[in-house]
Amino acid sequence: MIPRIFLIAALLASSAFAGDAPKMKMESVRATPVAADPAAGKKLYQRWCTQCHGDEGKGDGPAAEFVYPRPRDFTLALYKVRSTPSGQLPTDHDLFKVISEGLPGTSMPAWNKYLSENERWQLVHYVKTFDTLGLFKDEAPTQRIAMDSPPQITPVLIARGKELYQSKKCWECHGKEGRGDGNKADTQKDDWGFPIRPVNFTKSWRFRGGDRIEDIFRTFTTGFNGTPMPSFVDAIPAAEDRWALAAFIKSLARPQKTGQVLRAIHRDGDIPADPYAKAWEDAEFVDFPLAGQIILDPRWFKPAHDVITARALYNDKEIAVLVEWDDGTYSRGDGNKPADQVALQLPVTISADEKPYFLLGDKKHAVDYWRWNAKDGLARFAAEGATRMSPRETGALAAQGGYKDGQYRVILRRPLKSGKEDEVPFEPGKFVPIAFHLWDGDQGEEGLKMSISTWYYLLPQPKTPFTIYLWPLGLGFLALGGEFWLIRRVRRKEKPA
Repeated sequence: MIPRIFLIAALLASSAFAGDAPKMKMESVRATPVAADPAAGKKLYQRWCTQCHGDEGKGDGPAAEFVYPRPRDFTLALYKVRSTPSGQLPTDHDLFKVISEGLPGTSMPAWNKYLSENERWQLVHYVKTFDTLGLFKDEAPTQRIAMDSPPQITPVLIARGKELYQSKKCWECHGKEGRGDGNKADTQKDDWGFPIRPVNFTKSWRFRGGDRIEDIFRTFTTGFNGTPMPSFVDAIPAAEDRWALAAFIKSLARPQKTGQVLRAIHRDGDIPADPYAKAWEDAEFVDFPLAGQIILDPRWFKPAHDVITARALYNDKEIAVLVEWDDGTYSRGDGNKPADQVALQLPVTISADEKPYFLLGDKKHAVDYWRWNAKDGLARFAAEGATRMSPRETGALAAQGGYKDGQYRVILRRPLKSGKEDEVPFEPGKFVPIAFHLWDGDQGEEGLKMSISTWYYLLPQPKTPFTIYLWPLGLGFLALGGEFWLIRRVRRKEKPA
């Protein structure tokens, strides 16, 4: 870990040279609307915050080891999300916003759901008392960066932003496609010496400071204190260029598309083995949320993955599921680390009353478990619980998988019907429970240290009968014929004798 004296020196140096930065449009900081009540702030902090941030605000609470990224250490007054220039303190309103809205992609929740406005302001005041350098007393910010209205996002603006993304070498950390897989991604550390990964720009729901174009522009302007993410005011001094870069990043992001049912679309021909084939790109996808496995030892409180995306296709012979997930590191079991893995779980038999236990089944309800490993490929198991797993022949089950530009894509396929009692049949129009497990080998995930989903459903969508296209045509002709008949009838009545 970096000695505290070096952190202090770095902070003082950044403050000393803040005046040499390119000029930015500034505005006065708004007054803090609620006065401090130290006793109330302390009581609230001890009740709600010490578990993660610690009694002395050092980010060393009892839960700190179990979350990623680690909780903020308040003692050096280094804060990421601010409206002030790089190296400067946040305003009280900045702190209030973070406490109120939380930080996406972290364990910091939105406290506006649980605490009143006055209580949140008391936490703002109390958090600042942990500042061991006395900066909030001596250098409290009086100005913040003024934000102009964002420009209209156009293809020209996005193209300019893409040029800047390349020329300023943002891809070295964030990757060519923005998935956080750049060649420098796994070497980054925060100012406390803890490993920290670049953000995945395609996952807008994890942007720490918000995913609006204004939020992204602000981050490029202010930087994230305490992390390798710098301010780009020096590298990109023109505000219009920073807006362009923000527009390009915004174009990479997409919102989550969650749902309960994965619909398999019928296909007349063969199902492509290439996961990038157009048929797969056109298939409907669903993002299934994941959480750490915290039910059985070893419990895993800091999972690397929060979502897995799936698509499905079937024809008259087989069904195939494409699972994809972003991973900044390609781990094949090298360097004493486990390999990346994904698993798909199905019940052996479908019961109308209850499903198997979602974590590898139970004694009464077994599961058919398909697991693909980046090193060893496909394996198959019968499971009646986490401690009762037995290998089984893969049979007609097959898998193709690969890694490209920070993303895995794996196709798992099986005949629709096998005739075996321990394989659930897939029939058009009938729901089949399905669940997913995911491991990141670079983060040491293996065994029960994994991300898991609850049960969802796979539905082979019945193929559309040809007659459905004839009905509108027939009705159209019928309506047209009726209209001609009516016109002729009216004209005959109007025709003079």
